[in-house]
Amino acid sequence: MKIIRQSLVFGLVSLMLTGCWGAKEIEHLAYVNSIGIDYVNGNVVFYTKMISFSNIAKKESGAVSNKELVSIGKGKGKTVDEAIFDLYKTAQQRLSWSHVKTLVFTEAALRQDVIHSILDQMDRYFEFRYTIWTMATRGSIEDMFNVYPTQNMSTLYSQLNNPIDRYSQSSLVAPLYLYKFIWKWEEDGQILLLPVLSVNEDSWIENKKSSPQLQQDGICAIQNKKLTGCFKLDDIKGLRWMEKKTVRTPLMLQVDQEPIAMMIMSKIKPSIEPKLSDGKLTFQINVKVQGSITEQEKPATEKELVDLASKEIRRQIQKTYLIGLKSGTDLLGLSNMVYRSNPKEWHRLKEDGKLPLNPESLGEIDVNVDLVDVGIAKIIKK
Repeated sequence: MKIIRQSLVFGLVSLMLTGCWGAKEIEHLAYVNSIGIDYVNGNVVFYTKMISFSNIAKKESGAVSNKELVSIGKGKGKTVDEAIFDLYKTAQQRLSWSHVKTLVFTEAALRQDVIHSILDQMDRYFEFRYTIWTMATRGSIEDMFNVYPTQNMSTLYSQLNNPIDRYSQSSLVAPLYLYKFIWKWEEDGQILLLPVLSVNEDSWIENKKSSPQLQQDGICAIQNKKLTGCFKLDDIKGLRWMEKKTVRTPLMLQVDQEPIAMMIMSKIKPSIEPKLSDGKLTFQINVKVQGSITEQEKPATEKELVDLASKEIRRQIQKTYLIGLKSGTDLLGLSNMVYRSNPKEWHRLKEDGKLPLNPESLGEIDVNVDLVDVGIAKIIKK
């Protein structure tokens, strides 16, 4: 009986070992951290960024380490798959795609055929995940991938790989996961707002030398699988008041371009109410938000500060909406509200896959500002 038991144990151990025979040692794999997609002269240009995990371990343990080693690969082809296999020609080790954290498109690559190709590739290959940050750039992917964070931190903690950390401190454009990109890409009535990053070479200096850093630079908008335009940050400030995920965002209050106070806004609760009357479709927007005074330059009553904040939020929403209309872009996502609440009416009214909007389509904007904190100091009144 003892011999039988020993034989069974050895047999089970042997079966477990056979499952590992085809496995690769981790040091024999090259782990891709970020992917970039460009489109140049009819060819897809596929970029990969890899970082050294050994330096990350040294940084996290507190040991002194050299500047993080970053490797950037590039392949070209008529399709994404062909570009990847062109990259494989020069890869010295097997590339692992299981640790990809970011997917970046150039503005030129935001084409229906290119996006379909990369999404099809990622959907078919088991190593890719859907929790990948997805963004765009209007500049060079190589420049983006070559940016190092300050203080010799790992690029794992940069805006490229960890945008949510910065967003929680200053919410301007909401980061986008790949699964949400796919959902908004595929569904009718949706507006896909892709965050845009650029390289800022002026704001940071290290050891008396310029230290380029990534910065939020706006959004690229896609409707019905077509790029309708890319917009700078100053033109889309109204989007943050329509985003429930906004954590905290600054609002400067001014009168005749003279600063009055700075408020930090949080707990944004937006809603859009479509109204159809006599065949005319309009939208009422309601925004509830909490505000805190962090700086006051000139005397004002609490009511004046609340009124100024409500007026400025309303102005930013209107400006964003009208700027979007110039390129036929529904930046506020008004069409989607009709598609969800009354799809039959949406199909009746749509033209070229979206609702025909005009300046009069945006009706009343009701903003309710709740001033909850003025800091240690009191409000400076007149």
